[in-house]
Amino acid sequence: MRHALIGFGIAILFVGALLGLDAKGLRTLMLASPDGVLAAGILTFAMGCTFSSVQMGVAIMLLPDK
Repeated sequence: MRHALIGFGIAILFVGALLGLDAKGLRTLMLASPDGVLAAGILTFAMGCTFSSVQMGVAIMLLPDK
């Protein structure tokens, strides 16, 4: 569970960087849309699922062999 939370935290930072740097006009598009907050939430959740899965996979692969 700890690794999933770490992955989700990384995803929040990643989405924050995407919006902060206005990558490909993403922040501008979200601010212009009436559903921009919903889009940001869905993007954060989807990235959180992806990054959490990767982080848990790495943690499992780094377990010592018996």
